[in-house]
Parts: sequence; structure tokens; C-alpha cells
Amino acid sequence: MFAKSATLPLFATPVWGFDLPAEEGARINADLKQYVESWLTPRPEILPGETWQTTQDLHEKEAFAPLYPFVDQAIQDALKAFGVDDAEYVITGCWANVNPPGSDHRPHTHPNNVISGVYYLQTIGEGDEIVFHDPRPQAHVIQPVGTRPVAERQSMIGVEAKPGRMLLFPSWLRHSVRRNRTDRERISLSFNAMLSDYVAKHAAPQWRGINTDGKRV
Repeated sequence: MFAKSATLPLFATPVWGFDLPAEEGARINADLKQYVESWLTPRPEILPGETWQTTQDLHEKEAFAPLYPFVDQAIQDALKAFGVDDAEYVITGCWANVNPPGSDHRPHTHPNNVISGVYYLQTIGEGDEIVFHDPRPQAHVIQPVGTRPVAERQSMIGVEAKPGRMLLFPSWLRHSVRRNRTDRERISLSFNAMLSDYVAKHAAPQWRGINTDGKRV
């Protein structure tokens, strides 16, 4: 027998979840839903399976202001979890999504950002979720048949979506939304954040070299 054994969670990928207080979330959602409805009513023409989306400047609108403190705190918490404690960030885009019956959202990432998020105003009922895809390319090479679900070997993991819930994740993490098979519309806000001082502070090589005098810089 072993004297000691351990499981090391190497290369774990975080997804951060935040639920707003029920009453405050309901009030914010009602106001934002009304705002999105006024923006997209009457519904513009789209192709079957497509999603209605607003422009990407919702964070600059007055209607976004009540939600902003929650978005700000969530982004700061996510960055601190990454070990980036003194980061200044900018929201590079925020937009509303209205998923009609029959629509889905195929796997994608949000390039050129560090943290992305989604906040749910209205979901479609039982089993509604956002699906995250395993970012490790070699994990799909061998997939033995298992006797029980194990998160570490699943190629896709769904996280429940419900009104008042905010989910943040690294912008490089592929995610998707399954087809809406109900007669309701799913309404959400998506947003991206990037470190404002990325070039000045974070882009340079993060190692030290030897100077011309033979000393390490």
C-alpha cells in the first residue's frame, strides 16, 4: 500500500459564477429586458437559426448602470483569482443577445480579451445552460468508456443558466449554446474585458537576462 497518494488538478480551467440578490436582480432584469425589447421591437429580419444582437456599446448606456457594480466586482474577483491583483481593465464590448426558438450559438471564443462573461435576463426553462468545451487538444485522442461522469475527462460541460446569474471565464475558452427547442426567447448580456495596461506592463518578456557587465538585470 502507498504511504501517501494525491490527485493533482493540473491545468484546471476556471469558470466563475455569481448570482445577484433575488430582489435586486429581478428589478435590474425587468428594466434591462424592457430596454432590450424597445431596441429590438419590431424584431429585425434574420436568417433561420440566427440570433438578434445589439451593438457592442451597451456598457456606455444609462440602462447598464445598475448592473455595472456587479460586473465590475465579478471582473475584479476573476482577475484576482488569476493572481492579477493590481489590474486596471476596460470593458471592450457589451451587447445583448436574444435567442429565438430554433437558434443556437456555435462553439466560439472571444479573441483579444482576457476575461469574458454572460449575464442572464431571461432563460427558457428546465435544462437551460451554457456549454464549455475542453481546451486541451490531446484530451480527445483516447476516450475510454466510463462507468460514471468524471469532470476531468468530459469534452463538454454544461453550466446552468438562470435569470440573475453571471458567469465569467477566460476569453480563450470555447463555449456554445445548444439549440433553443422551446417557444420562448433566451435573453442575455455578453461582455469582454481587457487589461488596460497590457502592452506597458504585461506584454514584455517575463524573465531576466544578463547585462553587458555580466550581471543579471
